[in-house]
Amino acid sequence: MMQVQGVHRAGVAPARLWGALSDPERLGEALPQVGPVDVESADAFSATVRPATGLGFTPLRLDVRIAQREEPRRVRITGDGAGGEQRVAFDVTLVLSEDGDGCTVAWDGRVQAFGVLASLTQRVLPMVLADQISDVLRAAEDQTKEAIA
Repeated sequence: MMQVQGVHRAGVAPARLWGALSDPERLGEALPQVGPVDVESADAFSATVRPATGLGFTPLRLDVRIAQREEPRRVRITGDGAGGEQRVAFDVTLVLSEDGDGCTVAWDGRVQAFGVLASLTQRVLPMVLADQISDVLRAAEDQTKEAIA
């Protein structure tokens, strides 16, 4: 698996953002280019996504699980998906910490691609994963801000 790390600064309290990131329905809706989200349990959902890759938009059907929750500081999200000849597996850990009137999210993501997507591994896949995680964090933050307003 390829590993990518990053940090995101959010303008909401850690507990509020954690709530969005640890809820399957809200997390599913935060995915970029997401189709219908099917919540299967308190820990799992599936959805069709179309992430931008070096191949254009690559449709994938994802099965996502919230593997660990440590309220309100940590959430680990795992998943896998396929679309045509493409397959992907991922494991993302998000650690939230207070930062003034908001929070900082340190994240660690691991991804493994199969099929044609595997050819992107060396150059593009780390950027795709980082962009996807950043987009999810921004969308979850926006959801949280809308809920407060």
